[in-house]
Amino acid sequence: MIRVCDVEARLRRLDELARGLSREVTLWKEGNDPLLYLERKAYLNGVQDALAGAEAARVALARVLGRLRAESRGAAAEGEPGAFAG
Repeated sequence: MIRVCDVEARLRRLDELARGLSREVTLWKEGNDPLLYLERKAYLNGVQDALAGAEAARVALARVLGRLRAESRGAAAEGEPGAFAG
């Protein structure tokens, strides 16, 4: 079962991945590499697609985490015996 702490860990990993992919794009855009123009363009397109996917996944998990935390606060405030503690 995936718990809140698991979602938090995945969110952190996606954030790290997105930052790494962003650095990769920056480095390769400088053009100090052995790739030909079309090779570099294809590579950068792939990395940028991966970055967009990682960012979309990160945003989705951030929303889920916000909802889970809000539900947890609401259940705890109501004093429910089975309140989700995350």
